[in-house]
Amino acid sequence: MEDGQKTLFAFYQRVRGYEGGITEEQIALAKKEGYLFDYPAYKTHEETLAGVSSLLARIDPKDVANAFLFSLSTRRLEYRSALGSYFYAKAIPEHEIMRGFNDTPADPLYHCYLCGWYAWKKDPGLFDISYGVNYYHYCRYKYGGQFLSPNLNYVIFDLEQFLELPKVIPTEEDKRILKEILACAGWLNRSDKAGKLRDTILKAGIFSTNKDEVSILLGILGICGILAGKDYPSYDICFANEYERSPAEHKNDFAYPVNRWHAADGINAAKLKEVFGNI
Repeated sequence: MEDGQKTLFAFYQRVRGYEGGITEEQIALAKKEGYLFDYPAYKTHEETLAGVSSLLARIDPKDVANAFLFSLSTRRLEYRSALGSYFYAKAIPEHEIMRGFNDTPADPLYHCYLCGWYAWKKDPGLFDISYGVNYYHYCRYKYGGQFLSPNLNYVIFDLEQFLELPKVIPTEEDKRILKEILACAGWLNRSDKAGKLRDTILKAGIFSTNKDEVSILLGILGICGILAGKDYPSYDICFANEYERSPAEHKNDFAYPVNRWHAADGINAAKLKEVFGNI
């Protein structure tokens, strides 16, 4: 682990109230090296969506697929989540801000319940300044992505950081790992859900990982449509708003749509080929 990454992890612990044991000099160096960041400038919903279009134009979907595969054998988790971010961003329809059900026309526009945009504060407090996008970066390196369903701010940051990474080529070992992960779905009962699939993958010992990483990995495959059912399809088929993404049960902590997936839905072979080609 590089020093900048160590500082990122220690910084996040300090933000949470734990003693991080890092100096201001280490923080400054981590910012210079691209591990920590200043608080983002405010952008409107429209400006943010325009930025998404610009990002997508710079990314080859084959590169994000290769990065995801590459992360499997190497456990370079910072390469993993861009795949889900790319397919989420690509699926976002043209739209105006969707207000919350309890919002009134007089309430300020700070969140879109369709795409997940949040307004960065024009006058952030000390906690906001520290947390900012640094939590997103922590999730990229610690877990391979963000828990629960995507939000637009994370997606943009994730894709921006992906463009800073060197391009990678997956190995046959990476492809084998993905095929064995997906094969685990065939071992389940038809009524089994994503949690059972995660547990089966972990028990099989296919690759070096842990429960949190596999949870997020399955969420990414759901966003791509590889693990999604007909009733709750991927975002490119039906872009669910935030009210429509909740699982049927409270204990289900997976991202939509894999939080609605059952083993009876199986693996979407067409989506698998679309995303990864012939693996």
